[in-house]
Amino acid sequence: MLAPLITLVALALSLVWALFLRAGVYPSDWVSTVLFVGCICLVYWFFTRRRLMAPRITGWVRWVIWALPCYCAFQLLPLPLGLLRALSPARAELVVALGPVISGVSSAPLAVNPPMAMLWGFTLLGYIATFFLVRELGWRFVDRPWVTVVPLLVIGFLEAGIGMIQVSAGWPNTEGSGTYTNRDHFSGMLEMLLPLAVVFGWAILQRLRETFERSMWPAIQVCVVWGTAALLLIAIVYSLSRMGFFVALCSLFVTGALCFGPRMPSKNFRTVSLTLLALGALALFVFLPPDQLVARFAEMSASGKISADTRLYLWKETLSLIDEYRWFGCGLGGFESTFLKYQDIVNGYRVEMAHNDYLQYLAELGFVGFGLLVAAMVGVLIPVVKGLVRVTDENRRLLLVGCVGSFVAIALHSFVDFNLYIPANAMILAWIAGVASINGLD
Repeated sequence: MLAPLITLVALALSLVWALFLRAGVYPSDWVSTVLFVGCICLVYWFFTRRRLMAPRITGWVRWVIWALPCYCAFQLLPLPLGLLRALSPARAELVVALGPVISGVSSAPLAVNPPMAMLWGFTLLGYIATFFLVRELGWRFVDRPWVTVVPLLVIGFLEAGIGMIQVSAGWPNTEGSGTYTNRDHFSGMLEMLLPLAVVFGWAILQRLRETFERSMWPAIQVCVVWGTAALLLIAIVYSLSRMGFFVALCSLFVTGALCFGPRMPSKNFRTVSLTLLALGALALFVFLPPDQLVARFAEMSASGKISADTRLYLWKETLSLIDEYRWFGCGLGGFESTFLKYQDIVNGYRVEMAHNDYLQYLAELGFVGFGLLVAAMVGVLIPVVKGLVRVTDENRRLLLVGCVGSFVAIALHSFVDFNLYIPANAMILAWIAGVASINGLD
């Protein structure tokens, strides 16, 4: 088990490196992390015998996952102008408009910004490699499934600690953001790890409660893990991210419902337990946030220069972009370059993101690419949902519950932000998806 453990540590260090470099938001920083992940994967698969590898993922899911980078490569292919006009009239218009500046252009790719499309294409390969590598490592640690989650919790603990140090140094005129450039993305990372920390403590309690009378070690483990969960929640609160706080409570409610609901002896007990969980989440929402966060909810103004009303206008304008590039999109990373044509609001501000992951991926991938993305996500989630019902090992079932809580958190937050365009956050999501995929097997 030494080789898988070394591989897991190396992958965790690559994530730490990305977080140290401001979560990889600058391409020059993120490229090194993609190279690290690629090298780790190559070494692992080269030296690992086939008989030790995890069961292959369902055929159609595997094909859909690998179709995504192929589709991104297709967006980069130079196409004759006539074919380009048939596939993407709006893109062809841009090429024709360049005629007075660049003469003799007879072909162009679907991607409006090819260099960014290439960068995000390799980034997508990094996410896929992370998913499959963690899935393999999860198979090697199938008897100790939480081993693959521990590095994430350690990293989350360190990030939350940095955030709270920032808060203590400048409160009340600052908020925690860790190594991130934005508090919302900082909270987006922590809210994915919070359900895992909460459920991990409960799993230890369930698995080792018969040994409490003979040893204090299980109690110490539970205290450490739940202490980490408490730190994550406090750091989310003091990041002053409204959506981060709201999403954290929603994910905790879903996690609690999946933990206890199926184990209730009757429907009445289940209803009472869910009601108590909802009341508990409501109590945290009312009594936990500091005055600064309450004030942010009261004024309902978003962080930075993008207000809540402005977000609605951005989404409406993004729909116009989607309508013109509906089938094949404007290319990954091409939103900023394309959106200027449709931008009627905040004209003094250059809009880089749609502040809605779903709309932006739809704009950049088109219906075809977005359909592949959704199919891949559904294919990964199917065994997770089945595993919640079929897996008999309570330890693994609880791990799946924590993963579902993480998915709920990032899915909700992505409606109003672009957490999945923060490379470190997307890599963490791929990591959790790999853990869930292998532990959802019967």
